[in-house]
Amino acid sequence: MHARRTALALTGTAIAVATAGAIALTAPAGASTSAGASGQSSQPSTISASTSPASTSPAAAACDRGPWADRVQGAPVGFTGGSRGGDYLWHDSTGFHLRVTHKSDDRQVYTGVLTASAPMRIDPVRLEAGDVARLSADHRSLIFAFANHGHIDGVNFHTDCALSLTVSHLNVGRSALTPDRVYLGITRAHPARIPFTVHRELS
Repeated sequence: MHARRTALALTGTAIAVATAGAIALTAPAGASTSAGASGQSSQPSTISASTSPASTSPAAAACDRGPWADRVQGAPVGFTGGSRGGDYLWHDSTGFHLRVTHKSDDRQVYTGVLTASAPMRIDPVRLEAGDVARLSADHRSLIFAFANHGHIDGVNFHTDCALSLTVSHLNVGRSALTPDRVYLGITRAHPARIPFTVHRELS
């Protein structure tokens, strides 16, 4: 018997969640993609936990370590698997970090899109079979879908010299994630709305 799928229309991002199986994603319509010689956009590439990040220049690495807006700096105090359910996002000297968790051990699928003003590199963290972290062809959009069972799933990513990062299409299952379930930085600040954009701190 085929697993029943729930189709989630996220303003152009198609995310199909199997009730007993894997998660399938297609590229978001608004995500930045590069076009080939034919002028048609390439499909985004799936990044697995075994994929090493591409090499980067010393200047880009220095940018990646540089601080962003205060509200997103620093790991959230007391964050563990089974913390209050939602998306946790922060930046530190090693780059950006996105994690999801929730209090029970039932299956909850967290999905969303992160779009930077420059190409990104990613390092999946504690992903389970069927979880997805995918970059668009030009690496400016990261699409994720994590089937969480109360532990921690997530991805570390590097924005190098990007000046802004927009977070959008956040959902848990078929419901939109509310701002009070998004936690930013060391203080677990909430965004005023979704989508929202954070900016690099400029000296």
